[in-house]
Amino acid sequence: MSGQLGSETLAAPYSYELPRESIAQRPVHPPESARMLVVSRATGEIFHSVFADIGQFLKREDRLVFNETKVIPARLFGQAAGSDVEILLVEQLSASRWLCLGRPLKRVKAAGLIVFGESLKAEVVPSEHVDRVTLEFSATDPGRALAEVMQERGTMPIPPYIRSGHGDEQDRTDYQSIFANKEGSIAAPTASLHFSEALMAKLRQSPGCEVSRVTLHVGTASFQPIVVDGVLRPPSEERFEVSPAVMAELREVRQNGGRVVSVGTTTTRALETAARGEISGDRTGLFIQPGFKFEVVDALVTNFHQPGTTHLLLVEALLGRDLLQRCYTQALAGGYRFLSYGDGMLIV
Repeated sequence: MSGQLGSETLAAPYSYELPRESIAQRPVHPPESARMLVVSRATGEIFHSVFADIGQFLKREDRLVFNETKVIPARLFGQAAGSDVEILLVEQLSASRWLCLGRPLKRVKAAGLIVFGESLKAEVVPSEHVDRVTLEFSATDPGRALAEVMQERGTMPIPPYIRSGHGDEQDRTDYQSIFANKEGSIAAPTASLHFSEALMAKLRQSPGCEVSRVTLHVGTASFQPIVVDGVLRPPSEERFEVSPAVMAELREVRQNGGRVVSVGTTTTRALETAARGEISGDRTGLFIQPGFKFEVVDALVTNFHQPGTTHLLLVEALLGRDLLQRCYTQALAGGYRFLSYGDGMLIV
């Protein structure tokens, strides 16, 4: 399902200058101590708070919806023909075969064989993909399970703007939400990283907010540019699952005067796809941009996003250009921490 609006109706997407020093390199601890900019769509008012106090802006009829996807250690650093290369797992094709991004791609494709330390190797498989490479992985020690070796050799796929994409052991915890349950993402649903078990216990206190869960496995849509050669490019398709039971819960919430509070743009994409009749669909290509009519999401928890990404375009669709610009201008001037490990927003 594309859900794409005509790109000719859209002006240039909102953009802004992001200073390097505003990009968070590590999250704060505890995660709910992160700052939270709160904005009212109805009045245009902007408040400054912290995630620990998010309950003050919610009511007991509301329902929080989280993405329970789990990030896999999808980045591998290896050697191809004696040179350093980087591999990002994108989609598993079989038990040992993966569709991947490679850097530098030309060197990866020409190498034939890539070696990842002493325990793992991969052969390049001919394919028709222009911007990706298909790799057949195998463990050097036939007595070891391939999945175990790949889990061991892989690093968490933190974005390149965080320590040049070199994840460490701390990232295996920091870059995973407490709701992570179903493996499949190559990027974290970062809005949910602000929620700890302690915060959730506080929010569930009577009377408190209820919680629903959906799944959207975050893929390359998370970081691909919006505009390519002067033309808007829809996000790539991503696997998702929203159960009929969840959609029934959300309809009841709205009928009772509550709000559906989507935690993250990935959750929003899954919910709005399901609202259009694809509850059991396995992929969504929904393109949320200005002019989009939200059918189920009433409020959004989200981080501050990179210029020129589909996530930022989705937020612009919800807030409008002027209010979005006011929020980002205030956040930058106020020293908020940006992107995946940074602070966030509550849009109500």
